[in-house]
Amino acid sequence: MNDPSTVPPTDEETPASQGTRILSNMESLIRRHPVAAALTTLGFGCAVGIVARDLLTPQPTPRDRAMQLLEEIQSRLTEFAEPAYDRASHLADDGVSAVKRGLHAVSHSSLASRLSNLFS
Repeated sequence: MNDPSTVPPTDEETPASQGTRILSNMESLIRRHPVAAALTTLGFGCAVGIVARDLLTPQPTPRDRAMQLLEEIQSRLTEFAEPAYDRASHLADDGVSAVKRGLHAVSHSSLASRLSNLFS
């Protein structure tokens, strides 16, 4: 009697015929759905490009990462401190104006003429 496990199947395909069948199926799928095939190809190309860029771009050194972090901190501190700096600058200008007005007023007073006579 023949054991069914030892008899090779009769409808088995060779690797070459499997490849031909797969290519034929892909071609018919592309012909039925050309837009989807084009978008799939575009997406696959983008994915390959992104992966290639990531693999080919050298990784930043720890020093470069630290410098980038410090530059970002400096930028944020500048944004945070700018309103306070502007306010302090306006207050300083107001203070200088007040001192000038005070000195001008003192120079026209009788006390200024007495002091100038004292030191002359």
